[in-house]
Amino acid sequence: MNILTLAGVMVILFSMSWQLALLSLIPIPIIIITLIQYAKRVRPAFVYRQQELGTLNAILNDSISGVKEIQAFTREDLTMHRVGKQIETYLESNLKALKLMATYTPLYDFAAGLGQLIVIFFGSRLALQGNLQVADLVAFFLYLDSFYQPVRNLSNSWEAVQESLAGFERVAEMLNETPDVLPPEHPIPLLKPVRGEIRFDNVFFRYNPEEAFVLENINLDIPAGKTTALVGPTGVGKSTLVSLIPRFYDVSSGKLTVDGIDVRDLDLHELRANISMVLQDVFLFHGTIRENILFGKPDATEAEMLAAAKIANVDEFIAHMPNGYNTLIGERGIKLSGGQKQRISIARAVLKNSPILILDEATSAVDTETELLIQQALDRLIVGRTTIIIAHRLSTVRNADQIVVLEGCTITEKGTHEELLAAHGLYYKLYTVQQNLTLIPAEDAQD
Repeated sequence: MNILTLAGVMVILFSMSWQLALLSLIPIPIIIITLIQYAKRVRPAFVYRQQELGTLNAILNDSISGVKEIQAFTREDLTMHRVGKQIETYLESNLKALKLMATYTPLYDFAAGLGQLIVIFFGSRLALQGNLQVADLVAFFLYLDSFYQPVRNLSNSWEAVQESLAGFERVAEMLNETPDVLPPEHPIPLLKPVRGEIRFDNVFFRYNPEEAFVLENINLDIPAGKTTALVGPTGVGKSTLVSLIPRFYDVSSGKLTVDGIDVRDLDLHELRANISMVLQDVFLFHGTIRENILFGKPDATEAEMLAAAKIANVDEFIAHMPNGYNTLIGERGIKLSGGQKQRISIARAVLKNSPILILDEATSAVDTETELLIQQALDRLIVGRTTIIIAHRLSTVRNADQIVVLEGCTITEKGTHEELLAAHGLYYKLYTVQQNLTLIPAEDAQD
């Protein structure tokens, strides 16, 4: 509307007096230069303000999500100071942007006033010389105000545009970010049915080129339909190794295949659709228990959902929920215990019913009785399925078809439970220590 008004008024002004109309355009270059400088100086200030706002939101989110830890460690004052300091930083960045904006805004009014002054000066001379009637001069001057008003409005819109562009640049940084894992241009389809045979061929992996390798010289065959357990001390790369299978990361060198096809040649969606995962750090979405279980297979029937919940022993605590499976669990499942969240995560993986199953400490947050029930259910579930289990409790993996021991970024032992015990290596030491810890003398138990 402003642009149409500006064009219409310009036509009228030129029809009344082309000399004065040209003179009224003299301030326009000043306005254009101001707009250009405004974009160069003010937009970066708004970008910086958006960055500080993002940092503030992150700190606030951490402080609210971690309120229990803050209270447990009595760090309320430290957290308040941290939040307050970031608020001050954001305030300073906001004031700096507003000051710059306030510096340029008066220049638009100055340019408009300059144009009116030029028209009055030269228009009066034309009127005195008899080249322009006084009535036409008054009319021209009144139209001139209608000419500069759209210019003012457009300049105000320019400010809003620059502020919006600053926010857009922050979003564009993420939208334009190149993924570390790219899908192949010409993916090779998996043969149906998917068997789930996995092979690591001289695999090396590190997160960044500047860092040391997390996994080195990994050579491992995981037969289809069999259970493979990964054990070893904390930090040797067990979770990283299984994360390579669904291509959360790509190998740095070597080759990883599923059913004989390099995972880098497979369609990402198809690859991940054939893998179910239960991670140690369970993530549940804000919603109901039913919705979180159905996340594994949204089109599942009610009977399938209930069957998966029964296998994961979810139905055991549903009876105590106010609305059963329709109970809201809060953000990240805050209303549930650790064991309950883990059982819902297992039910979600069971419902997906994929040929490859990855369990990363799937029973770490449940009590012994519940662990036994889940273990029995998982024993039934893994039949005929390629299963990879990461566990620190070695008693839960003793029946695995193959136990792989990692130490120092590489595989040091492979074999069955009996074979590894007979070898008297790291697995034997870890197993013996755990067995000794569970055998508490009677007098100690009475104490």
